[in-house]
Amino acid sequence: MLCFVALFASLLSLTNARVTFPKSEVLQAQDIAGTNRATFACKNICKLYADRKYNNLVITQNGNLIANFNTIVSGNAAAPTGVVLPAGDNYVLENRGEVNPQFVLFIVDSTAQNYGSLVVAPQQAQGVAIKDNARYVTVLSSFDAVEFSGFTGAFPPGYPRIYAAGFDAATDAQCRPVYQARSQRAAEKSWPVVPTAVLTIDFGFMGAHTVSVNQVKASDRPMAAGLSVVYTSPGYVGCSAAAGQNYYSNVNRLAEAFTLLGDSLDIDGLYNNIAPGEPIQLNVNNDKVALTGSSAYTKHYVDKSFSVALSWFGK
Repeated sequence: MLCFVALFASLLSLTNARVTFPKSEVLQAQDIAGTNRATFACKNICKLYADRKYNNLVITQNGNLIANFNTIVSGNAAAPTGVVLPAGDNYVLENRGEVNPQFVLFIVDSTAQNYGSLVVAPQQAQGVAIKDNARYVTVLSSFDAVEFSGFTGAFPPGYPRIYAAGFDAATDAQCRPVYQARSQRAAEKSWPVVPTAVLTIDFGFMGAHTVSVNQVKASDRPMAAGLSVVYTSPGYVGCSAAAGQNYYSNVNRLAEAFTLLGDSLDIDGLYNNIAPGEPIQLNVNNDKVALTGSSAYTKHYVDKSFSVALSWFGK
């Protein structure tokens, strides 16, 4: 039985978190730290989604209140309804009194592909059980990481896939998926855990399918024979249109060791800007490698079981 470990890392300065795609933008708390405000524009009509309710996080234009995060989320916080804004160049995200807010604000242009796709946001005590016929679902999360489990559906080969981007950029032409099922059985047995703020599931088809999404610690990864395990650096994006950008993340280290049972193991890695003093350390059955710089890493192992240790510590 084949096991699979995917590794994606891009380590950049996180003095701010703003990530800009051709048709969308993502703002987080770090983008308003110090000034309590950040400007943005809507070239055309745009729609705003947020993952948490706040009364004093507001959107203004020319000093006039347009909406607060309670309005943007509305109803059930796990399924934010969003707010539509007309075209304009002078919108401002303002903090008018919230103490240490944590949020993800997703701003998407109405001309973006897949516009109107479902957006969900797992909460502290409430995950999201997605039972929908839509092909794309975008997940917003201010937590350390989110876990995807219980994939079911008649997936085409190579699906489902998970991208570290909104629905507008969830294609192989723009981004490399952080998770891609290697088979129907692998999808059903895998629990991808990804420590990043915006993720989109591409189920590969429109029709009946399910998956559960929950907030977890980045280290909470179930292990079982035949599964695929995903590791990304904190805030990883992995999209050509957002090259050199990362989401903000509270996670600054990774240290895990586990054993996988199977007759083979594939390692598939892609990493960028890994400092010599902060290598990614990988050990498979005492075959050790330290990854630095920018490159790709792949290796195939054949054995009866695989003892895997992976670590990275940011400074």
